[in-house]
Amino acid sequence: MRKNFWDRRIPTLFGILVIVIGVGVTTFLVNKGVIFVSKAAPGQEPQNVRITNISDNSFTVSYLTSDSVTGSLSYGSDKKLGQNALDDRDQGQSTIKTYKSHYFSVRNLKPTTTYYFTITSGSTSYYNNGSFFLVTTGASIGSPSDQKPIVGKIITDGNNLSDTVIYLTTADSQVISALVKSDGSYLIPLNSVRNSTLTSYFNFSSDSILRMLIISPMGNSNVSASINQINPIPPVILGKDYDFTQGQNPISTPSGSLSSFPSLTSTSSANIKITSPTSGQGLTDQKPEFKGTAVPNKDVQIIIHSDSQINTTVKTDSSGNWSYRPTTPLSPGQHTISIITTDASGLVKTLTESFTVYAAGTQLPNGTTTISPTPIPSATPLPTSTPTPTVLPTATPTPLVTVAATPVITVTPFIDNSASATPTIFASPTASVSPLPASGNPNIILAGFMGIGITIFAALLFLLSRGSFTI
Repeated sequence: MRKNFWDRRIPTLFGILVIVIGVGVTTFLVNKGVIFVSKAAPGQEPQNVRITNISDNSFTVSYLTSDSVTGSLSYGSDKKLGQNALDDRDQGQSTIKTYKSHYFSVRNLKPTTTYYFTITSGSTSYYNNGSFFLVTTGASIGSPSDQKPIVGKIITDGNNLSDTVIYLTTADSQVISALVKSDGSYLIPLNSVRNSTLTSYFNFSSDSILRMLIISPMGNSNVSASINQINPIPPVILGKDYDFTQGQNPISTPSGSLSSFPSLTSTSSANIKITSPTSGQGLTDQKPEFKGTAVPNKDVQIIIHSDSQINTTVKTDSSGNWSYRPTTPLSPGQHTISIITTDASGLVKTLTESFTVYAAGTQLPNGTTTISPTPIPSATPLPTSTPTPTVLPTATPTPLVTVAATPVITVTPFIDNSASATPTIFASPTASVSPLPASGNPNIILAGFMGIGITIFAALLFLLSRGSFTI
C-alpha cells in the first residue's frame, strides 16, 4: 500500500534545518521590517501649512487635509520638543475629533525665541521637507492699541462652519487668522496686529484695505474691505468673492476669479535670494562678498562649505538686504553657500548656490563670470643699433561673460478653485512635508507575526516527521 504525504517521515536533520531557517527568517523580517513599506495615507498629509498670529508669547499653526483626521503638534525650544498642543476645538474635551481644517494655538512662550515643531496628522508625524518646522516669537512691545475688531458672518445652506478658518492681512502687516463659529459668525481682534517684521503694532489708517481668505471644506472665498467697513463686514456667501471697497453690495463672483487683490508673494518667500554669487559663478577673490535679500530685520544663517566650514549669522537691514565677507581666505576649488531664514509667514526657507574659487595666478577658463580681463603688459623696447626702440604689438583679450540663471522660489497658490487660468488670489508659500516613522510601526509587527508563523509551521513539520502525533 502506497504511503501518502502524512504517512511519510521527514528526516530529523531536515526537520531541524527547516526550524533553523524559520527562526532565521523571523529574525531577518523583524530587523528588516521595512521590506513591507506602507506609505502615509495621502488624505492625511498636511497641506498649506501656515504660521500666523505670531506674538511675543504665542503663535498659531493651521493646515488642511483631504480627509477628516485627527491632528496634534509636538513642539519645544530645542529639537527634543517635549510639549504637545491639541486643536483649539479639542481643548478641554474628553475626546479628540477629526477635521479637514486644523488649527492650533501654541501659548505661554518666551519672547524672541525660536521654537521647533512637527505635525502629527492621523497616524503619521511630518517634518517641513526633512527638517523641523521653525518659528521665532516677536519681542515684547508694550500694550496693544485700541483698534476695534472685525466682525461678520458667512452664509451657507445651514451647514456647520466650525471647520472654517479666516486669514487676514493688509499691506505691510503680519498675517493673522481665526476660527469661524458653527453658525458662520466670526470676530477677529485687530488691536494686537503687528507689522510684517513683528517689531511694532501695526498702525491702521483710514485708507487701510483688509484682505481676507476664508477656507472651508465646503468652499473658499476672498473678501476685500476698507477699515471703515469692518463693524460689521456685510454677509459673505461661502464660495463667492467680494470686493466691498467698490460698495456695500458688490456683485459676487466665483471664488478665485478676482485679480484685484494683491498677492502675499511680496511679503513671503519671493524676496529670499542669494544675489551673489550666482549659480556656478567663478571667483578670483578668495574673500568674496556674499549678498542677498530676505525679510527685513530678520536673522539669516550663512553656511559656507569649505575645507573649514563657515557658519555665521547676519541680520538684514530695514530693506531686507544682507551681506557677508569671510575673514579668512577660501581655499581654491568648488564651494557651496547655504542661507537659512524665515519668511513672513514664519516658515523656514533654505537656499543653496554653488561657486568656484580660483587660486591666484591660475589660468582661468573661458566662461568664468566674474573675472576681469588682465591686460598683457606692453613690450619693453628691445636694444638695437639704432636709437629707436621697437615695440611689440599686443592684443587685448575680450572677456567672456556667461549669464547665470537666478534661482527662483516657487510659491504654491493658497487656493485656486477657478476652472480657468485666472490669477490666483492671496498666494503665499506652502511648506513641503515629509512623513516621520510613527512609533509602534505596524510593518515591523506584521513582519514579526509572519516570521513566527513560518517557525510554527516548521515545528509542525518536524513533529510530524518524528511521529510525535498523527493527523
